[in-house]
Amino acid sequence: MDDPLKPSPTQRHAWLAALLSLLMPGVGHAYCGRLTRGLAFGLLYGVAIPVILGLLAYFGPASTVVFGFLMIAGALGVVAAAAFDAYRLARRTRTDYELKTYNRLSCYILLGLLIQGSSIGYALHVRGSLFEAFRVPAASEYPNIVPEDRILVDKTAYRQVPPGRGDTVLFKPPNEYWRGYYIKRVVAVAGDTVELREGVVYINGEELPRKAMAPSSIDAAPAKVDGRVLEGDFFEETNGTCTYTVFLAARDGATALNCPPVAIPAYHCFVLGDNRNYSLDSRHFGPIPYAAVAGRADYVYWPADTWRRFGTLR
Repeated sequence: MDDPLKPSPTQRHAWLAALLSLLMPGVGHAYCGRLTRGLAFGLLYGVAIPVILGLLAYFGPASTVVFGFLMIAGALGVVAAAAFDAYRLARRTRTDYELKTYNRLSCYILLGLLIQGSSIGYALHVRGSLFEAFRVPAASEYPNIVPEDRILVDKTAYRQVPPGRGDTVLFKPPNEYWRGYYIKRVVAVAGDTVELREGVVYINGEELPRKAMAPSSIDAAPAKVDGRVLEGDFFEETNGTCTYTVFLAARDGATALNCPPVAIPAYHCFVLGDNRNYSLDSRHFGPIPYAAVAGRADYVYWPADTWRRFGTLR
């Protein structure tokens, strides 16, 4: 009588276990016959770390950059730990290891998809509620943001406090472009009266202090509009506790865009582009409600012209 068939023993390869874990934490452990241990690493990678960091962002004034780096460092740390642990387990596995029912390619793929699916779901939540990357196509915030800059926007910035003077905010404009976003600087908030005369900003009747800057002190490359390089003057403007650079471009001999006195109603703010004479802002569509503000632009993570501008926005 023939003996019943038995599963063929198959030795586990340490390099393959590590590679599978690098591709998706937890899969390498399943390859080594440690499914429960693999699910624990997968849960840590796909759910636990993002949830913990998300709670930190919700319950405290988290920095966009710090939060992003913590997310990346946490995910990479779990991947490295999973790969090392799977490598170690594979080396310790007996040479007469017998295949489990889940030791097949289809099961590895399914496990990887389940773990990746949870990660993608939370990534979409992060993008929608915590912070998001944007590409800036226009020059209205020159010289602080130039066309094609990539920026990070903190969507948690105004959950506890309203926008403040000097903040660079992302918002839905109250015009025909309401489906998209504009990015401008807040110069006045609820209760203020703002006025512009010959390019000079007055808040509650007082001129905002500013001083001329040499073009050589500006890190950004010259701005272009419709293929033409803009000529003009740079100023360092101070608004409350914030100091930033503004640019007044010559408009073919015309005077700067002005604005009569405007009283800012409750729960609204008045925004201007840093490139004052080439910007659609509150001079055209009035103060914007706080509810239209999506977040605060904090960081240039991929500058379009020079890496000297990499980092926190002014």
